[in-house]
Amino acid sequence: MKPLIKKDLIGVMHYVQDLDHASAWYCEKLGLELRGYGKNDFVELGLDGQYVMHLFKDAAAAPAGRATFAFDTPDIEAAHGMLADRGVAVDPLKRHGDHASFTFRDCDGNALMMSQYFDRDPLF
Repeated sequence: MKPLIKKDLIGVMHYVQDLDHASAWYCEKLGLELRGYGKNDFVELGLDGQYVMHLFKDAAAAPAGRATFAFDTPDIEAAHGMLADRGVAVDPLKRHGDHASFTFRDCDGNALMMSQYFDRDPLF
């Protein structure tokens, strides 16, 4: 059967209570760029001119207890240390066979994840 979808995601929608506060947090803590507002109910965030995600305003949004997506990083240990240095609540780094990851919390308490996949590195 022919697949109905492509392998690439074209949109990540994440819900936050205070759009201005959250967009500033994502830009300051993660280094994302504010690419534009939409009718004061969402913002688009990017990196190096490329789309990364949308933040949508939802004053009643309850914090996500588990991460529903992961950011990719080329250096998981540096990312973990930098976020901790920036005052972000980070969980311990976990190593799995082909990757390492950790969860952290945004300004609304939403769980997010950072991951790095490795090419058959004997240390992992």
